[in-house]
Amino acid sequence: MTWVVFDYGGVLCHPPTEEAGAALAAAAGTTVDRFWPAYWAHRTPYDLGVVSAAEFWTKVCGDLGRPSVDDEVERLVDLDNIAWFNLNQGTSDLLRELSEADVPLALLSNAPVDLARVIDTQPWAGRFQHRFFSADLKLAKPDPAVYRRLCTSLGAGPGEVMFVDDREDNVLAARELGIDALLFTDVGRLRADLAKRGTS
Repeated sequence: MTWVVFDYGGVLCHPPTEEAGAALAAAAGTTVDRFWPAYWAHRTPYDLGVVSAAEFWTKVCGDLGRPSVDDEVERLVDLDNIAWFNLNQGTSDLLRELSEADVPLALLSNAPVDLARVIDTQPWAGRFQHRFFSADLKLAKPDPAVYRRLCTSLGAGPGEVMFVDDREDNVLAARELGIDALLFTDVGRLRADLAKRGTS
């Protein structure tokens, strides 16, 4: 039995749109060009679940010259979640087809707890037998430990796992452990890659 493991951001959903980025930047009191560097500079601890949403947004906005955001944290979290919910319909359709064909499926995402819990409530999330989030694991891709934990939790060897991610560093790290990792560029190529491996 071979598991197919999907990343979330950039695979099941599109990256944030310009409109979503502009809404976040405006809520943070800055421009888009200044917002994203500050956002990504502090994102890893948030994804790992070692800082709260309030701590994350305080650091981001502090970098942007706005020291107090206590009253805005809930709004910023909501806008952040919305930014990561532009679902890729093609990948969603493929997920449904694989589920209906009884292909074992799992999700492995670098996501903070706030986003993870929203993902858990989505109807399509039930297509995954397992959902793994960095905030719960306290491990994030491309750390090799996260792939070892994945295999252990699935009860599968690396050769029994196919992993789909849009980031080359995550793909290469998985391949180093013997996982058949596929770099996602578009759903057409993914379908072709899966078909070559007898999974479609």
